Amino acid sequence: VDCNEDGKVRAVALDAANLQGTLPPEIALLTDVENLIIKNNPNLVGEIPHEIGNKMSQLRQLGLYGNNLGGSIPKTIFKLSHLVYLNLADNALTGEVNWEEMSHHQKKIERLILHNNFLEGPIEFHVLAKTPLLLLVLSNNQFGGYIDESVGSMTSLEYLYLDKNELIGSIPNGIGNLANIKSITLDENELYGTLPHTMGSLANLQHFSAKKNTISGGFPASMKLLHQLETLNLARNAMSGHLRNLPHMKRLKNLHLYQNGFVGSIPESLFELPNLEVLFLSSNLFTGEIPPSVTSAQQTLKSLYLSDNKLQGQIPTELCGLYKLEDLFIDTNDFSGSLPTCLGSLSNLKKLYAFKNRFTGDVPSVLLNLPDLVEVGIEENDLTGGVSQVCAWGRGLSIWADCSELDDGCDCCERCCSDLDSSC
Repeated sequence: VDCNEDGKVRAVALDAANLQGTLPPEIALLTDVENLIIKNNPNLVGEIPHEIGNKMSQLRQLGLYGNNLGGSIPKTIFKLSHLVYLNLADNALTGEVNWEEMSHHQKKIERLILHNNFLEGPIEFHVLAKTPLLLLVLSNNQFGGYIDESVGSMTSLEYLYLDKNELIGSIPNGIGNLANIKSITLDENELYGTLPHTMGSLANLQHFSAKKNTISGGFPASMKLLHQLETLNLARNAMSGHLRNLPHMKRLKNLHLYQNGFVGSIPESLFELPNLEVLFLSSNLFTGEIPPSVTSAQQTLKSLYLSDNKLQGQIPTELCGLYKLEDLFIDTNDFSGSLPTCLGSLSNLKKLYAFKNRFTGDVPSVLLNLPDLVEVGIEENDLTGGVSQVCAWGRGLSIWADCSELDDGCDCCERCCSDLDSSC
């Protein structure tokens, strides 16, 4: 509790105070309070008193989050004309938001945070466009309807989180008008159609994620203009075609495109992205070989996921130059030849999945002896030995292998599986 020079309460903050029962309407008697934060009290139930909106007219920050408050959001809350920050996240709030009331009174609000509730109905972007919002977080609710073109009129917006709702339709071209936007997350909705050609106008965009929708088509040419983009996640969609226009994104660190329908070879230029840390291309239709240019990513790449494609050929020795690599997933392809001994130089490697290929020969002992290695999957290949030695090491290494790879038996095996045993 903080008081002003007149002795009147100016701020109240009750964090994890083990509050129980309901929020009393008498709290609104603190009419001079500017900051009211009551958070992380899971036993605080009941509805938000409408008196807060009627009497606490000086409120600039209202945070009632991480509790278990229910019912609808009182429309009086949106009459608090001095609000800059409103956070009602992580509760059990229901019903529709009175957007129209917000447009009449919220001339100062910059941060609206309502995630992890049960709120529903359409999001009226044309109303929100009348506010100076910088941050809008509506994730994990039951909002429905379309993201209409008026979203582009929210020109002050920097962060937009609409993931895990029931939004439908395509991403509108108007989104390209968000000149100040830095982060957009649209995951786990029911969005479809192609990416808007206006995306290249988002010059300040650093994070874009729309995974687990039904977005189709390829990447519009304008996306090569996204020079500030660091994370691009379009996994689990229905995208297709060749990977184009991505190598221009020089700040890209995380690229997640798994479970789509991309075809062709993996562009060599992808590995030349100077900041790339995670490349996740599993479960597509890529063909050809791993390009020798993979070594270009040696100073940054930590995770390489190429599982479940149609890649073939031998593993290039250039891949052994990825000295920061921690996760290497090349399973469920058509690779052949031996596992390169030089993989033993990947001193940071933690997980290697290479099962369901046509690898031959022995598993290099230097590979299995890597100090941080915890998981190795090499079953369903044509390997002929090199695994039994791990029994003598006495370290916590989990290996999935075929009987043919256990050249001297296996005293430390926990379970032997038949091809007919679906539980393995």
